Amino acid sequence: MAQSAYNDVDHPRLKGFFVYEEQAPPRQAGELRWTVFGISYRILPSFWLISALLAYVFIGPNVGGIAVDVACIFVAIVFTTLVQGIVYRSYGLYSTVVIQEFGGGVIPEAEPPTALQRIIVALASPFSCFLLYAVVYYSNQEFKWAVASPPYSQFAYFILCVVGLFWGIIGLLPIYPYPGGRVMLEVFGYFSPVKGLIATLIMSIIVGVAYVAYVGAVVFAKVMPEIPIYDKITLPASIFVGVFFAIATIRNVQLLNIVRAQRRQYRANEYVDDAPWDNR
Repeated sequence: MAQSAYNDVDHPRLKGFFVYEEQAPPRQAGELRWTVFGISYRILPSFWLISALLAYVFIGPNVGGIAVDVACIFVAIVFTTLVQGIVYRSYGLYSTVVIQEFGGGVIPEAEPPTALQRIIVALASPFSCFLLYAVVYYSNQEFKWAVASPPYSQFAYFILCVVGLFWGIIGLLPIYPYPGGRVMLEVFGYFSPVKGLIATLIMSIIVGVAYVAYVGAVVFAKVMPEIPIYDKITLPASIFVGVFFAIATIRNVQLLNIVRAQRRQYRANEYVDDAPWDNR
């Protein structure tokens, strides 16, 4: 799933109160690099290896199918991160896209200064996925390339459509630090950055636990079908995404404990008058 990469809380009004450090991984031998529209791309060797292994797990020993699967995932990541990078550039910000194992992330040089701009940047991630789906779907309606004679064309169409819808829907779930969670942070943080962060983390934990339980009920226990969203579109129940959300939930629990501990420390040291949550 394509999303922005964050190691801690990234919010201009919270800097100085929370430790935040966001760094791209060190350069590696064999990685591919290029720059387009001021957006720097880095493709680490681990992406090709892990993507091929995952494709093998789902497809089996089909070399052509594995190649098409990896190529489609690569195209999807490049397309969606390019859209996000262009949105950052529209605000005068450069960014680096790192494509590595389990997906790609957009790392900007800084976050936009206003809440509305940060919301737009966050929503650019899932909506770039929906844009990918629209491009693939309507191009096939016009040119019928998915039913053409080249082998695997229909398979490529299926993967790109599924990825576009799947990533888009998952990206909208209100789980920090994914796009839906970042939008939730901006909305709650409008009234109080720190209290808004606490509310965001609590909601993220609740939704994260609910999604993991949903995956368990659909995939393992098989006691319920996937939840319908619109027409034949359902909320995906993915073990892979469930693992990522479980990890995010654990980190959000840890971060919530840190936030509460910092607030207690401020109050114990009688810094209430200068505390960030009072003045911001």
